[in-house]
Amino acid sequence: MLSRFLALAVSLLALSACVTPRGAVVADSASRTKGFSTSQSTAEALEAAFQPRRIAVVIGVGTYQDKAFPSLKWAVHDAEEVGRILADADYGGFDRVVHLTRPEEGRRDRILSELISLRNDLRRQDTLVVYFSGHGTMSLDSDGEPRLFLVASDTGPGDLRGTAVELAEVQRFFSEIRAERKVLILDACYNGEAKSTLQPTVAQRVQRLDERPTLSRKVRLGEAEAHLFASTFGRPAREDDSLQHGVYTYHLLDALTWNRLDADDNGDGLVSVYEAHDHARKGTISFTTGSQIPEAYFRIVGSNDVQLVGSPEARLEEQLGAVYYYGPVGDSFDGATLMVDGRAKGSFPGTYTLAPGRHHIRVVGLDGTVLQERSVRVVAGEALAAEGLRSQAPLRNAYLSAGPAVRFALSEDLHPLIGRAHAGFQLGGGYRFLSGPRGLTLSGALGYAQHQARFTDESTLFYRPRHVVWGQAGLGYRASVGRLDLGVGYRFRVQGISALDEPVCGNHSACDRWVYLTQVLVAEQIVHLRGRWSLAIEEFVGISPLDEDGEGPKAQFDAGLTIGVQVGL
Repeated sequence: MLSRFLALAVSLLALSACVTPRGAVVADSASRTKGFSTSQSTAEALEAAFQPRRIAVVIGVGTYQDKAFPSLKWAVHDAEEVGRILADADYGGFDRVVHLTRPEEGRRDRILSELISLRNDLRRQDTLVVYFSGHGTMSLDSDGEPRLFLVASDTGPGDLRGTAVELAEVQRFFSEIRAERKVLILDACYNGEAKSTLQPTVAQRVQRLDERPTLSRKVRLGEAEAHLFASTFGRPAREDDSLQHGVYTYHLLDALTWNRLDADDNGDGLVSVYEAHDHARKGTISFTTGSQIPEAYFRIVGSNDVQLVGSPEARLEEQLGAVYYYGPVGDSFDGATLMVDGRAKGSFPGTYTLAPGRHHIRVVGLDGTVLQERSVRVVAGEALAAEGLRSQAPLRNAYLSAGPAVRFALSEDLHPLIGRAHAGFQLGGGYRFLSGPRGLTLSGALGYAQHQARFTDESTLFYRPRHVVWGQAGLGYRASVGRLDLGVGYRFRVQGISALDEPVCGNHSACDRWVYLTQVLVAEQIVHLRGRWSLAIEEFVGISPLDEDGEGPKAQFDAGLTIGVQVGL
């Protein structure tokens, strides 16, 4: 009965997947022949149903019922082209792109219902892109505070709250959608020029405002979210007949298609959301000679960056982090130089990619003042705000480690001294000379172990407890890969073994007290956990020239393993 129920549920899922919402464009669609076909197993169908999806909604509003809002010539074309590129398997490869470009689809209730539907449908592993091209507008509330709106096709200027889409509400709603990766792109403005219109009384009062509103700083972004704006507040977002697009959208499309290689800053074959915005920002500023300046806000945690175009294989291989800054013009960071591991990466505003691992980051202002300086660990896909680096936990080069140690005698002649194997405890410490993701390390350790020494007296085999202590010091080399440090090293170890005062020992030299030197080759793996804490794994092979039988020194080999915790100081 259960198997029949599951099979029926899977069939219903398959049937529902065949229904495409009105206005949707599905990539890689193909005609199908009626008849029998090979069915999926229940496990295969359920796995397919929960695969990560890439979904986009593109909204273009060019005509308005109220003549207070003049028509826009290229807004619908903007949305259609963005949607086409995202759906194209050779570019974005999105699984589903919903187009809201006809006048009836640009109504406020239709836009809001689509967003609500997305909120109910999307899962955490999905990616969402929402694009809007159209008019923006603004009103002032009873306290004189500005409120920004996106204009729908049925918006009435006398009732913006009831007929337009408030920007702050869209941003808050957008941040609550469960999708792990989200991008909101708005090609509109709010100053009354170009892709915006204001009532005359509002325009006059806005000119007298002491402080202009920011577009996103009051909205808390989700863990992997980006908001892109075609222009800063107070500046126009233009469309241009020679480009046949909005200026910002034209250069955004340029980043995703014609000049994808130029926009691909790190050369990984992908254009991420911040690479596309940086390219579009530069092109827009150049084309408008600085009258239109796009802005953006990012919050990307972990491996959650959004790749807009590129092959699925390349998206899976994306393993870079980034440092970015998009602040107000004239801020101390505006024009500042980003130095990474002693080399200049470029100037702000902008986004600069970094390989995962440890990096020494310095931000130098135009007057030579050091605005930020800190060694940080960059995780694959993580984007760090340059102005927030001081809130990042500092990397600690000095460390202490402790954990159990197990050692094995590879040479049989060592068995009387240290046994076939013995277990103990090792306390260590060191210092990493790392200003970047790799460098030298200096380390030392003290350890203690006990084992059962093995002896043979004529035909009698017996064991006796024996104490082993050691101290070691040496140099190594470590490299960081994300949250993992890999290292190799050479160490010089002094080892002492207690004597056995047993009659049965006779004159057996193995019963004497021993102090000898060992040269050790070490491999290390350090997994960084939370805060200062790490899991440290160390393997070694040692060689000791010993004369345990009086016939001359021989090379004796031992090996060992230590697994413990490491804490940064």
